[in-house]
Amino acid sequence: MNAQLVKNQLSECFYKSLFVNSEISVHPVNIVNSVKSIIGIDLDINHSSLIDYCINYTNSFEYVDSFGVLDNLTAPPAVSFASLEESLINKDIKESLNNVAALLKVSDGKHIIEFLLEFSIKYKSPAFQLVWCIYKMNLFVDHKNLNESIIFCVKYITKDDISPFSNLGIKTKFKFNKYEFSNKSFRDILIYYSIYNEQLIRYSKIKEYIDINVSFVDFSGSNKSTKTKDEQLKYGRKWISLYIKDLDESKLNPDLIFVLDLFRSALKVSDGKYDKVIWTMLNNYLK
Repeated sequence: MNAQLVKNQLSECFYKSLFVNSEISVHPVNIVNSVKSIIGIDLDINHSSLIDYCINYTNSFEYVDSFGVLDNLTAPPAVSFASLEESLINKDIKESLNNVAALLKVSDGKHIIEFLLEFSIKYKSPAFQLVWCIYKMNLFVDHKNLNESIIFCVKYITKDDISPFSNLGIKTKFKFNKYEFSNKSFRDILIYYSIYNEQLIRYSKIKEYIDINVSFVDFSGSNKSTKTKDEQLKYGRKWISLYIKDLDESKLNPDLIFVLDLFRSALKVSDGKYDKVIWTMLNNYLK
């Protein structure tokens, strides 16, 4: 496939998705990011149907105008990330955007997105998966939509419930060979695993909060049997790309695309260490 054409098409979808109001689980931001990564496994595999699905899916939503939002704000004379954290906790979107406008004068927008990722993990905001996709897509588009991306993240964080932060001193390391597969938790676990292994400016704090969150997940399993296919072990992540290419278009859906990309990312990070366990989790999901 033509790499530049694919990038242009997905960049346009991403920009449009920043102006969509949708439930987190089916938001086009998730789908655009997932399609980008699945296609990126091997550009020699023709995924024109997947791109068409992504374009049509993104275009199926109504758009909300956010242009110029940061231009009409009153930035406080002194601001810090602590100020932004307080306004987000209070669900005060106007004050949060005021703080963002002030921070943009003294801080890199990329750093602000990382802080929003850290906040959403620390307070267990359901929006954390969207913020993570925003972070990854901004790398893909060379940070061309930073302001719109930050506004998007703030909107979703302030409108969703968060949990009070509690540091119980419990920390659990990622050990996929002991993870008890659960439809309720596996998506979060896979996202945490990817974030955990990303080179981030705010890595130390983000890692700490992930360790705390993971401590509430069941990692008590032992002597687990694995269930893999020969083709999966032979092709590795490419199997995911081939699987979705050969899938009937009528069977494509947002959750399938999103989850397949989560497993792709986990396999990339695992680099052989937990591959059989990850394939087993994927096969449990697909059955």
